[in-house]
Amino acid sequence: MFQVTAVVMLGAFGLTVILHALDPRLLADGNPVWAKPLKFQLALALHAGTLALVVARMAKPLRDGRLMSYVASAFLAACVVEMGYITLQAAMGLPSHFNTSTPLNAAMFSVMAFCAVIIIGTAGLIGVIVWWDTEFRATGLMRLAIVAGLIGGTVLTLVTAFSIGANGGPFVGVDPGPTEKMFLSGWSTVGGDLRISHFLATHMIQAVPAAGLVIGVIAPVSTHRRLLLVFVALWTLLTILVFQDASHGQPAEFFYTGTTQA
Repeated sequence: MFQVTAVVMLGAFGLTVILHALDPRLLADGNPVWAKPLKFQLALALHAGTLALVVARMAKPLRDGRLMSYVASAFLAACVVEMGYITLQAAMGLPSHFNTSTPLNAAMFSVMAFCAVIIIGTAGLIGVIVWWDTEFRATGLMRLAIVAGLIGGTVLTLVTAFSIGANGGPFVGVDPGPTEKMFLSGWSTVGGDLRISHFLATHMIQAVPAAGLVIGVIAPVSTHRRLLLVFVALWTLLTILVFQDASHGQPAEFFYTGTTQA
């Protein structure tokens, strides 16, 4: 089911690339109408693909059991609802996030938040299952990396995501204009942007297992666990520092070298 979700999101991404090329419309904030669907489709494809690889290494009773079937089905449904609404709003030239202009838009924004919790919470749950799975097919280093990445990434993502919701949007301090955003990401270069810490938190799910792979190849076995824990600590610290800077209205200058067109 996770593989299916990844394929569906990649297929949707390909179609949206075509729509983006053919449709030059902009939202009120100056961003292309199809920019957000593109980002979310690619991110969900990566997320689902990561979970598919992890689940494939589980013991067969856990991988093929009823619990995983329910979890995977809920994950797919949440992704379809989330992306369906984001794509529909883009097609109508309207923002999907923080759009409470009508009762329906406000209700759907709440539905999206609920779906997002399911999507990211699935990673944390799978991390816990891997922790319990004594037959998980991976080295001790990779098992630790997967558990730390999935659970740690889930916790940090929920914290940063709820902070964005409580703030009423990602920007703190000065709202950026169309020319005051980083290329591609759209992150603010003139004020605090909570999406940067959210990005780091979410992609901890991939970064820590990737670090485990690299450490397993280049480092002596005796240092594996220590090096991985250092990486986890540094990634977590970076996420927290970037979050604190954004919370105080400070742009994350570490991530850009100057102001570029969004």
